[in-house]
Amino acid sequence: MLPAGSYRIAFALYLLLFALLTFNYWGRGEVVAPYRQHAELGMDDTVDAQHRENRKFSDFANGYVPEVQPQVLAQSPGWLPLWTKQNEMGRPLFHLSGFSIAYPPSWIIAHLSANPWRFLTVLSLSIVLLTGLFVLCFCRETGLAPMAGLVAGCTLAFSPFLAYWLTFPMFAAALCWSAMGLWGLARLARKPDLLSWSILAFSAYSLPMTAYPQMVVYHAYLLAGYGLFAWYRQARGDWRGGMRYVLLAVSAAVLGGALALPVYLDVAGEMNDSLRVMPPASFFAVVLPRFATALDAWKFIAFSSVPELLGEPMATTFPHPYNGISLTLPMLFFAVAALFTRLRQHWGWWLAVLSLGLLTFVEPIYLFGVQHLGFNLSRTNPLCCLLLPLAIITAYGVDGLLGLPLAACRSRAVWIAGSAAAAAIGAGWLLSRSAGMPIRPLVLAAMLAMLALLLWQRWSRHPALMLAVTVGSLVVTTAPLMLHQDPGQIVTTSPLAEMIRAELTAGARFAVAAPGLPVLPPNLNASAGLASVHSYNSLSPRRYHALIQSLGGEVLTFGRLNNSIAPDYGGSMFWMSNVGVMLSPAPLEHPNLRLLANQAGIHLYKVQDRMGEAIQLAAVTAEGAREVKLDDPRRLPRLPTAKRLDQTDLMEFDVTPGQPSWLVLSQKYHRDWQAQALVGGSWQAAATTPVNGIFQGVKLAPQATQVRLRFMPHVRHAWIAHAFWLLLLGGLVARRLRGRKI
Repeated sequence: MLPAGSYRIAFALYLLLFALLTFNYWGRGEVVAPYRQHAELGMDDTVDAQHRENRKFSDFANGYVPEVQPQVLAQSPGWLPLWTKQNEMGRPLFHLSGFSIAYPPSWIIAHLSANPWRFLTVLSLSIVLLTGLFVLCFCRETGLAPMAGLVAGCTLAFSPFLAYWLTFPMFAAALCWSAMGLWGLARLARKPDLLSWSILAFSAYSLPMTAYPQMVVYHAYLLAGYGLFAWYRQARGDWRGGMRYVLLAVSAAVLGGALALPVYLDVAGEMNDSLRVMPPASFFAVVLPRFATALDAWKFIAFSSVPELLGEPMATTFPHPYNGISLTLPMLFFAVAALFTRLRQHWGWWLAVLSLGLLTFVEPIYLFGVQHLGFNLSRTNPLCCLLLPLAIITAYGVDGLLGLPLAACRSRAVWIAGSAAAAAIGAGWLLSRSAGMPIRPLVLAAMLAMLALLLWQRWSRHPALMLAVTVGSLVVTTAPLMLHQDPGQIVTTSPLAEMIRAELTAGARFAVAAPGLPVLPPNLNASAGLASVHSYNSLSPRRYHALIQSLGGEVLTFGRLNNSIAPDYGGSMFWMSNVGVMLSPAPLEHPNLRLLANQAGIHLYKVQDRMGEAIQLAAVTAEGAREVKLDDPRRLPRLPTAKRLDQTDLMEFDVTPGQPSWLVLSQKYHRDWQAQALVGGSWQAAATTPVNGIFQGVKLAPQATQVRLRFMPHVRHAWIAHAFWLLLLGGLVARRLRGRKI
């Protein structure tokens, strides 16, 4: 086996396997992407796809790429882009999930590439890489064999779940930073120094900044449980040491959470302003597995262990709903073997597995968690949070087999674990026969070969057997699940998009007439550089809902999506929305619309009369009012105004002085827009007010000649976290260079 001090070899082997598995990205220059966007841009796909595509992961193109693009292009007056005009009549940018340079590692990635697909590729692969490294570090800290750390790191980082959801880096982030937190807690118990504290603090900061919120809640319970266990072991022999451990661990967690506070203050504000529908508890239980017949249970076993035996899980034709929640043969084998090789050392991890199992299979317990334990953030199958505990159990299983002699105890562990692996393969084979599903013979042969290698450990303790079966699972299970595309084939514009762009002058937007079209879905339009009135946003605010209702549309999917409207094209709300182009699946007839083209069944119309980006209105009386009500602004006297500066987060307008007036923007009102007016050569604060409950208004003094609007959310203070981590890193490096203990 690898010698006790050979963790360096284990790390090197892990890096080698990672490099081989991700060669398509760094060797061939491909990017993480689920599809190439031809249909979304209204183009025929004349080039055969080189790789598999799957539109199940449309959030990547419709949500993540548009969110990242302004961050990497750095078109903001400050260090951090804050606002986008491309959807929802303007909205704050999203600063979680690692998509924003408000998170320091993302700031580094953004300076390496200005391409959002490259950014997301580096982000996703970096998180996967770190996941395995942190598991290796945890295993080394707890005294497990290097091969145990290597196998556990590979089974977690290269698990089907992380490979399947590679386009959703927030899922991997939950496992990554939780593994780092475990390492920090374990190291802090052994060595309560600045480095241990820093590891724990950064994991506590990174979890809420990058991970899927519901998975953060699950893993917070896991980390708290492990922390209590580590504290108990400390306090049992040294109560002073136990108190010190608690103080250091709690202070690290509190500081990490506090550094994420600027982002979450804004999120809290958006939630307060939103009309997000809170469904009943039964809504969340839909994700739980249900077994109406014995065949349902049989399918669950087969598709949770050997789904690749019955088809390609990433294919759209896969015969069963699949969300990446399945075990590899090595993880199943070594986890079962761990029950018979050192259970007293890791029983707590089985307690975590049992708890998650009860949440999954006993619905009243899950509903209690939804109502009282914070499991109501989103519909998330608790089984996806089994992976980290099972990876640690896998490490103990490998370590136990390496340490057991070739005797009866080892024989029992291998045969029972092998029987479990064989049963999984058998379940898949029998299901294929009973349900008429074709089996994949090459995959079956590979699985039988892996099973033989696993069973051979009855007679040999050579770690090459464990490494070989781990590599085999990467080839058979993991690699086919990783989506990748040639960036040169990803469509970012089209004749349709260019035709729309040519008409969108003076800050105009396009809109789609009901019942809607499959092209330019929200928010994909932003990555094509086109502004739209539609939106895909879980926290869309009340004002936006009111606007869409006034335009004859509705916000679907629990207040998340609007993709079409049916407005009065001569109405004042449509006029104020500054829609310049209408797309429709059917002909439209209205004096305010002029037909531009009919392209492949998509009718394009130019809107003849619209408000423009902003107007200055006189004779508006709103003294003491919290908002301005205008019956029809087209009937009010207007004063000349012109935009002099537009940096998205910062705008300046020349206005006409001489009488009290209001500057009204064709932009959704937001509380964090602050205004100043240039009066008599000095800038003075100006009140901002909603106009008609929806639009951004600024009250102007009679002497005002210019107006400046700046978006000022709490997240602009995220630089504090950057400065803190930079100073802490500098301190750690300095102490290391001086030869002092970190």
